[in-house]
Amino acid sequence: MQIIWRTAMSLDGRIASEDESLNFLDTISDQNRSVADFPAFIASVDAIIVGAGTLRWLIAGGHGWPHGDVPTWLVSHDASLEAQVGKTIAPFRRFEGDVSSLVAAMEAAGRQRAWLAGGGNLAGQLLAIDRIDEVDLTIAPVALGAGPSLFGDQALDLRPFDLAGVRQLTSNTVALRYRRIEPTAG
Repeated sequence: MQIIWRTAMSLDGRIASEDESLNFLDTISDQNRSVADFPAFIASVDAIIVGAGTLRWLIAGGHGWPHGDVPTWLVSHDASLEAQVGKTIAPFRRFEGDVSSLVAAMEAAGRQRAWLAGGGNLAGQLLAIDRIDEVDLTIAPVALGAGPSLFGDQALDLRPFDLAGVRQLTSNTVALRYRRIEPTAG
């Protein structure tokens, strides 16, 4: 199964401000144009992985879970979060535990391509077990100085990626796509 970490970040690698706001994304000009490819992207995945912080932000902002038609795995110890999502068309499952078990469960369910919808600590856990295959970043034209980082705060071994694409999305925003270099047997 492929896992794609698609997100936006500031110039200094933050995926939210120190108070966990995503208001920094307002610095992106022509926001509709910057996400024009998102419907095709979401159609290309058959599963979503989301962390508790991302889901809490969506719920607090009145967005709910906008992808209820895609099988989703919520990684959280908070059982109340699943109930807050409500009824979805596709299964919405809560998972707690080691992320390698999560990946195994998703593969056992026949999933082929998953979007990691957030957040950075979860991305770091998946990267630590070599399960991030692609990183698709929209770079917002702002520095935040503090806040959650792209792969959280844990120490990670060297994980090399190749640049697979660069696109200018708007007058002030670019997208970078990286693919993981497969580890070689040693």
